[in-house]
Amino acid sequence: MSAYYASPGGPAAVTGQEELAPVLVAFAGPAPQSRLTVLIRLLMVIPHLVVLWALAIAAYVVAIIGWFGALFTGRLPSFAADYLAGFVRWQTRVFGYAILLTDVYPPFTLDDVDYPIRVAVRPGRLNRLAVLFRFFLLIPAWIVESVVSYGAFTIVQFVSWLIVLVSGRMPDSLHQALAAVLRYQVRIIGFAFMLTSAYPSGLYGDPVAAGTGGIDGTGGPQPEYGEFGMQPGYGMQPGYGMQPGYGDPQGWATQQVGYGQAGYGQAGYGTAPVATGLGAWWLRLSSRAKALVTTFIVLGVLFAAAQGVFEAVFTSNAVTAAQASSQLQADAAPVSNAVNNYTTNVNACNGRLACVTALDRKVSATFSTFAAQVGSIPMPSGQASSEAAALAASASHVAGIFASLGAAASVSQYQDIANSSGVQQAVDQVNTAYVKLGDTLENS
Repeated sequence: MSAYYASPGGPAAVTGQEELAPVLVAFAGPAPQSRLTVLIRLLMVIPHLVVLWALAIAAYVVAIIGWFGALFTGRLPSFAADYLAGFVRWQTRVFGYAILLTDVYPPFTLDDVDYPIRVAVRPGRLNRLAVLFRFFLLIPAWIVESVVSYGAFTIVQFVSWLIVLVSGRMPDSLHQALAAVLRYQVRIIGFAFMLTSAYPSGLYGDPVAAGTGGIDGTGGPQPEYGEFGMQPGYGMQPGYGMQPGYGDPQGWATQQVGYGQAGYGQAGYGTAPVATGLGAWWLRLSSRAKALVTTFIVLGVLFAAAQGVFEAVFTSNAVTAAQASSQLQADAAPVSNAVNNYTTNVNACNGRLACVTALDRKVSATFSTFAAQVGSIPMPSGQASSEAAALAASASHVAGIFASLGAAASVSQYQDIANSSGVQQAVDQVNTAYVKLGDTLENS
């Protein structure tokens, strides 16, 4: 399970090249998959997700402790490196299985075991300033990862699921592209957990430079996609010992269990690579795979923009509804007082017509003002807008009735207007419209 093994003499001086050792992720190529397990793949990973949830809690606690250790010593403590490396391995295997990069069920272990998706890390010395500002340094990579993940693991993932379900195998270019995105995510996690000083990169695969070491370390042909070669510096550098299966001649001397199966004919998955070479685990994308990664990014930008617009509209409507409800209640308070105190004020007039008509004109003005205020309140589009218009119309109608009452020249004329206008029904209609609009705004 160890992320590295210290030499008896203690850690040796670490070169700049060692400090930038990236997190390595190697993938076996696409192989035939059981359609039944593809169909229920998400259900099959649930036990792992439950365990990973608990492991993640511990990982964050260990990462915080490790952060303080790295900040003061310039190196991630051994216990933190061991646990975090194991957690990253487990998480990577499970996610790779979930997105159909392999049909082999992930083992429940933090250890490095035989599996079509392998992760190797070589924790080294860390820049304390970079450790201090780790969160801020990760922001650009997080943005890139969020965008490409939107594109790769939404609609495209559903389409790839259908393809594998029907054909029983993932196309090579799609497998490479998804592997590249997964590796980029893993490198971000490794950098966040201080398992490496190498900033996340390689979204479009690894560049193949002239003279770089091949399988035999001579600068010859590079391994193809999915091949496992010797890792330069991963198990060979002073102070880091030999990682089992990652540069350990004994680990590669025999057939790996589970890697000699049909469909896993990649070098390192059925044949042992030369143990003395220094070839890297290259992830070389085809032109189609690179085009797919670009497609992921474009789709991710479009999906993120669409989500932003949706959230902006939803948030705007929610804020408008809350503000509208508050404003409506404030504007309705004078109307409520006028209606509730009307009978008391009429009785206080002691039958004097001039007093009553003056009161009616005042009530008319109150309803008229309320109608104008309701019409000016910004409302969410849809039902609330139409209900607000209905409330304003009802309030204007009541204002007209009280205006007619306020213009009566005699008691008999006043009584005729009161009997024919249906003033009580009109006031009740305003109240009903107000309650209906209030309920709509509260539920918006």
